[in-house]
Amino acid sequence: MAIKAKIEHYVPRFYLSNFSIFQAKKHLLNCFDKVQGKSFRVDIANIAAERRFYDEASDVNQSVEKTLGNYESVFNAAYERLLKFKNFRVLKKAERNAIIFFIASQEVRTREFRESLKDSITQLSKRLSRENLSEDFRKQMKEAQTDESVKSLQVDILREQVPTYAAIMAKMKWVIMENRTSSPLWTSDHPVNRVNFIDHSPYGSLGLLKTGIQIHFPLNSTLVLCLCDPVTFRHFPDRLEIADPQNVVFQNSLQVNQSTRHVFSVDDNFALAERMIKDNPELRRVDRKRHDVR
Repeated sequence: MAIKAKIEHYVPRFYLSNFSIFQAKKHLLNCFDKVQGKSFRVDIANIAAERRFYDEASDVNQSVEKTLGNYESVFNAAYERLLKFKNFRVLKKAERNAIIFFIASQEVRTREFRESLKDSITQLSKRLSRENLSEDFRKQMKEAQTDESVKSLQVDILREQVPTYAAIMAKMKWVIMENRTSSPLWTSDHPVNRVNFIDHSPYGSLGLLKTGIQIHFPLNSTLVLCLCDPVTFRHFPDRLEIADPQNVVFQNSLQVNQSTRHVFSVDDNFALAERMIKDNPELRRVDRKRHDVR
């Protein structure tokens, strides 16, 4: 009989190990907790994970956990080559596809994605509550906001939508950015971040097909892979150096802003995160508002 995983990681340990310190036969992360405003050191086995995070009553074989494990195993070899050569041009097509599939699944597998789904449903429900709706529909909206319903929706997206997201990402421009400063790049419990400095429209400016979209994924403390709008950024080089410390501040601020609770680093200097949660206390709330449905 196959042994079921009780604790399911939504950020893989092999990825987190590249931001860790190896000590006493353990990979240890410096972690900043936005909720408590404190930092501590933690084993990668005990963070970015929850008990039965993907398991549904109908999924006795833990198919989601196994599928994600398959993505990870294929991605790992390509990931190691990318770290070694710091150049995506050395990767074969299958290796690039493996990285894309991993990024697409990593974005939607986290606690943050689940919280974002729940908030969007809640905000939509509040908006529709002002309308003349049937009692049956109101009950459906209430049911859709339960933890089990939101989990089920996230699992459906993982099963059905990741190939679609990956197909879009596969057409985006790749840029490797190398950190040349003395400050390390951070990651978090939601490491895949989106940003858009061109399309400032109030709705959907972070969509994968939006003009100016960028996806930032830190590979380790010195490398970031950026996937971006292939038209707007077509003249960007394959590689960029991060020489200005403010650019590291920008990258790390993405991790603070878009994570649920925990930010990770190879060192224990989280002064930036401390300032950010002081300036914006909403970042400390796991249940903070993430969407504005009008």
